[in-house]
Amino acid sequence: MRNCYLFSLMVLAVLALGILAGCGSSDVKTLADVGNYALKTDEFDDYYRNFRTTYATAQDELNRKKEMLDSLIVKRLLVQAAYEKGIDQLEEISRVVLANKDRFLLDILYLRKIVDKSTVTEAEIKDFHNHLQYKVRASHILVKELDTAQALLQRLSDGENFDQLAYDYSIDPSAKRNRGDLGYFTWGSMVNEFQEAAFAMEPGEVSQPVKTMFGYHIIKLVDKQPNELYEDYDKMKQAIEGQLRMAKMNQLTYVYLEEVKEKYNIQLEKSTCEYIMHKREMLYPPQILKNLPKNDFDLEQLDRSERELILATWNGGQLSLYEYLTLIKQYAFAARPNFDSYDSLLNFIFIIKSNDILTIEANSMGLENDPEYKRKIKLFKEYNMASVMRDDSLPKPIPPDESELRKYYDDHPEEFTVQPKIHVYEILLSDELQARKLSKEIKTLNQFKQKATELTERAGKRGTNGDLGVIERDWFPEIFDLARKTPVGKIGGPVVTQGKYSIFYVFDKKEASLQNFLDVKSTILTKLTSERKQEIYLNWLAESRKNTRINIYEDALWSTIDKDRYARVDTTGQIGG
Repeated sequence: MRNCYLFSLMVLAVLALGILAGCGSSDVKTLADVGNYALKTDEFDDYYRNFRTTYATAQDELNRKKEMLDSLIVKRLLVQAAYEKGIDQLEEISRVVLANKDRFLLDILYLRKIVDKSTVTEAEIKDFHNHLQYKVRASHILVKELDTAQALLQRLSDGENFDQLAYDYSIDPSAKRNRGDLGYFTWGSMVNEFQEAAFAMEPGEVSQPVKTMFGYHIIKLVDKQPNELYEDYDKMKQAIEGQLRMAKMNQLTYVYLEEVKEKYNIQLEKSTCEYIMHKREMLYPPQILKNLPKNDFDLEQLDRSERELILATWNGGQLSLYEYLTLIKQYAFAARPNFDSYDSLLNFIFIIKSNDILTIEANSMGLENDPEYKRKIKLFKEYNMASVMRDDSLPKPIPPDESELRKYYDDHPEEFTVQPKIHVYEILLSDELQARKLSKEIKTLNQFKQKATELTERAGKRGTNGDLGVIERDWFPEIFDLARKTPVGKIGGPVVTQGKYSIFYVFDKKEASLQNFLDVKSTILTKLTSERKQEIYLNWLAESRKNTRINIYEDALWSTIDKDRYARVDTTGQIGG
């Protein structure tokens, strides 16, 4: 119920693509000139956020950004060379761009419908900060209908126990565990309608029904205390701004999805659902049928005409039974609704087809003409051109001949030596005296296996008779070193490993051996060819750098770093409970 409404339902899902950082900023600066091309902050942000991490100091962040900027300069050199070679006209480039067009349209749809509308004002931040002075503890009963909430409210007035009613009637999945108790939380942890009501109450009060996106809540305020994590405004401002923006985006996402769902008017073909339920009954006897799930169906039991049955339609599209049964395989079994749960099935279909529906919406809005879409799709195309330039358009290396391959093999025996391996059974014990006693008493492998099944303390190994399999030194160095000195068919140890005492039976050994040249010849060929290709690329890059005017504006790069943040105490994660 907390303010983390399943964002994954928004199949725009471009947060993962990093569309947020730097979007819509008018402060676009040039970070470097590469020939006649100005490499600007928006392009750098798009690239850099894929490698975003945390740094100890502003200087560390600058150093990392210098590396990233140099990587982009290299891309630009490759792009310029690709244009000169006409790689932009290749069919394979057009095919890749077309295949990814919808993804970028969804990026821009999310940008325009959600991100652009989720700005946060100074007044909102200050108001949020003021609310953080206290934390509250509350319980709630969540139900779907207002009539149900009012009936429960009357029962509470008649003296019935709040916790028991929450256990019996709340649709919050956690109610069976916590009887409605949400624990302590601060402002920003719950959806807005809920927190507005809760923070306006006094301990002991019970609210009237409060409507949120989840249903109707009856709230009982249990306690109210000062928030020990509350700090000065300047220290908390940045974290609050981020939290407020995310809350706005979550709310906008929810509202927008509801609008899209209504606009495209998904209709469930109940006759198809009824047909599937009937077919289940025809195929299986009652004793088997009662244990079969109602949320899936074996495709092999459907003929071609049955697979083509329409399960749902909407303005601009439809979903066949075959496509649905194929798509749901990627979802957890418990997440799939039953074929006779029509409302749940309808919502689930919207979720799994949101990409298609939202793509239709993006096209209907003409987002192909959006400047940000054009910029992103152009960069995507150029970066693919750069890859083709590097991988396929530079001069090909001369393949190494047989003598060169053989020389590399002879000069690098360590690369082609198969390390020794030993197959052992083990008994791991905490008692050293017991381990020493067993090492003398056990005479055969069968006796060793039986004792391992009874006694070994290594997790999961009693069921395998203590069999460690074929081990290498890196896995069990103490056992391995002693086992190399122990003859096959003999018991070694005890030896200390993982703070316990190990005795082992040496079942088999494979000594170190040099692989045959013919077996590794192709591996050597691949490696030497790759090294020569890299050498050609580095030589080309050095020449290209020398012949291209490159100017780097470090002051502009510094301006992308919030230096004050490193001087402030990080409060991220300390607000919002």
